[in-house]
Amino acid sequence: MRTIRRSSSLMDRLPDPVREFLSRRASEMVGLALLALMAAVALSLATWSVDDPSLNNATSGAVANWLGRPGAMVADLLMQLIGLGVIALLFPPLIWALRLVRFHIFDRGALKLGLWIVAVAATAAVGSALPATPRWPLPTGMGGVIGDGLLFGTRNLAGIAGNAVGGLVGFLYAGIAILAVTAAAGFGFVSDEDPVLDEDEADESWSESEDRRDDEPGIAVILVGWLAHGAMALRGMILRRLPQPPRAATQGAGTPATETGAMAAAGRIRREPQFAEEARGGAGARPNAPPFAPAPLPPLRGPRAAPVDDAPFDLDDDVPLDLRDLNAPRVTAPAPGPKPGKRIQREAQPSLLDRDEFELPPLTYLSEPRKLPANAISTDALEQNATLLEGVLEDFGVRGEITQVRPGPVVTLYELEPAPGTKSSRVISLADDIARSMSAISARVAVIP
Repeated sequence: MRTIRRSSSLMDRLPDPVREFLSRRASEMVGLALLALMAAVALSLATWSVDDPSLNNATSGAVANWLGRPGAMVADLLMQLIGLGVIALLFPPLIWALRLVRFHIFDRGALKLGLWIVAVAATAAVGSALPATPRWPLPTGMGGVIGDGLLFGTRNLAGIAGNAVGGLVGFLYAGIAILAVTAAAGFGFVSDEDPVLDEDEADESWSESEDRRDDEPGIAVILVGWLAHGAMALRGMILRRLPQPPRAATQGAGTPATETGAMAAAGRIRREPQFAEEARGGAGARPNAPPFAPAPLPPLRGPRAAPVDDAPFDLDDDVPLDLRDLNAPRVTAPAPGPKPGKRIQREAQPSLLDRDEFELPPLTYLSEPRKLPANAISTDALEQNATLLEGVLEDFGVRGEITQVRPGPVVTLYELEPAPGTKSSRVISLADDIARSMSAISARVAVIP
C-alpha cells in the first residue's frame, strides 16, 4: 500500500503577508543581481580590445579592458563566438531584470530562455550576412563563428549562390532575430499577471499597486515593531512580578462603616442599565435631578415593603420605587479549603530521628499480585499435538512414545521415551525440523536426567 508523505517547509508555516514580503524581496534581489551581471558584461564588451590577453592570445602588454583579465577573456570569447549577437545577448536579460525589480514577474521562463538562445543565434547570422568593415579585427565575419556557420550552412543546404540571392537568407534571419528578441523580452506575451487594460483601468491598477507598495512595511519598520513588542512584553512581565500594594478603604466623616462597605461592594460590581427606572421616571421626572445620578441605596437590614401592583403608566413620582437590591453579589467566591493540621502533616511525614531501631514497612504497602489467566489449552488439544509430534518424529525415522505433556504459560514440555537403540543426538539434531513441521516458533530438545 502506497503512502503519501506530506512535508511542510518553513515558508508554508509563515503567514501570507510575510511570505509575500519575502517573495518580493527575493525577486528584487535576483533582478538586481541580473542587472549587475548584464552591466558588467556590457562594460567588458564596450572596452574590448583584440590586443588584450585571452584564451588564444598570450601577450605581456597592459590590459585595456576595464574589468581586467576576466573581462578581457569574456569579451573576446563572446566576440569570437557570436560577434554582433551580443546585442541579443544583453537586451532580453536587461528587460527581465527590470521586470523583476519593478513588477516581481518572470513568467514562461523556459519559453523565454529558448527564444533568447534562438535570438542570439539569429542575430549572429544577421551580423555575418553584413559586409565586414575594414576595422573589424577578427578573421571571421561580424557574426562570429556561430553566425558564419549558420549563414553559410543554410546557403549550402538551400543551394543558393551569389551575394544578391544569398542576401535573402540574411533577411530571413533578420526577421527571426526581431521576432525572437521581442518575444524573449516578453513584449509579445499577454499573461494573467499583466492583462490588457484600457487607460482608466491601467491608471487605477497603477495607483493600487503604488498604494500597496507604499503600505508594505520595510525591514526597518519590522525591526522597530519587534523591539517595541519586546519592550512592552518585558515591562508587563516586570509589573506582574512586582508585589501589589494593599488597597486601603477610606471612610468619610459621618458615614457608617456598613454603608461604606456596601458602597465599595456596589462600586466593584458591574451595574447594568435598568429599563424599569427609565420607563417609570420618563415624563414626570424632576427637572433639577442629574440625568445619571445614582439612586439612594436601601438599608442593608430591616423590613422591606411589599411591592404594590399599580396601574400601568399611572404612577406618582414621589412614591419611592423598591427596585432589586444592587448590593447583592452576583458571583459567590468558593470557600477556601481547610488548612492541614499539624497531626496530618506529622503522620504524612514521620520523623526518622526519634527511633532507635529500624522497622520494616507493613505489608499493606505492597500491591496484590495479578491473577494469571487460567490455562486456555484443552486436554484434547494437547493430546492431538502429542500425537502429531509422534507422527513428525516417525517421519524423520525416530520411533518413540510421548509419555507426558506439561503445558506452561510460554513453553509446553513433551517427554519422549524413544525406542530402544535410538540415539539422543539424533533427536536433538531434529529441533529445527520439528519446529518447522509443528508450525512452532522454536523447539528445543534436551535429555531429561
